[in-house]
Amino acid sequence: MKLDAVLGTALIDMFAKSGFLDKAVDIFQRMQSKDVKSWTAMILGYGIHGRSSNAVALMYRMEDEGYRPNEVTFLAVLSACSHGGMGKEAMECFRRMVERYGLLPRVEHYGCIIDLLGRLGLLKEAQGLIERLPPIKRDATAWRALLAACRVYGDVKLGERVNRVLVEMDDQHPTDSILLSGTYAIAGRLKDLGSLQVTTEEQLDAKFKWKSLGKEESRVKEAGCSMIEVDHEWEENIDGLELHATMFPWQKKQ
Repeated sequence: MKLDAVLGTALIDMFAKSGFLDKAVDIFQRMQSKDVKSWTAMILGYGIHGRSSNAVALMYRMEDEGYRPNEVTFLAVLSACSHGGMGKEAMECFRRMVERYGLLPRVEHYGCIIDLLGRLGLLKEAQGLIERLPPIKRDATAWRALLAACRVYGDVKLGERVNRVLVEMDDQHPTDSILLSGTYAIAGRLKDLGSLQVTTEEQLDAKFKWKSLGKEESRVKEAGCSMIEVDHEWEENIDGLELHATMFPWQKKQ
């Protein structure tokens, strides 16, 4: 059977997501004709199976062979780096995406960086990154990733603040109370669990009543991005991770 780009990519995706990484790799190596989707599918497969280093290495090999990574490719690499705790590699890929290829990061790309910072215990830095994003990119998913990190490290103060933000956004999810409950448990604040349960039930009940009246407006993400002019660049060095103006390509100096 001839493995063209379309068939080969489909097989790589199927085998990788079914737990057969070796078969996905075999298909990829046998393909005589590849395209960007083929490379991206294989990178994603490595990421799914926790092979973060392989995912990053394959992206560089992809470039060496003359293929141009797109937004989805970089998202797959950043996701792999996040789950593998590869901070420096993730920042370099992000910088490469913006500076070399001129790609504008989407909320999903920032979500990977925020998730990575949370996994590394850099909660304040993750919060700072979220707060510097324009509203169109600062969605509930980013805040929820930070809330999950608060649970891991038992940061009650920040966890409560993030939960309040989600309430104000009117974008609550049942997992929010679970994450905050876990944060209390890790911090040894078991007495707060009861009051949290009552508060959450009241909030959800009010929200469902509001929906039943048909007064809730649908929330749709708008395409594009906001342009913000600032008179400074954000440059920090956090445990060797350089978070600078590259993270905010829509910003420009006056």
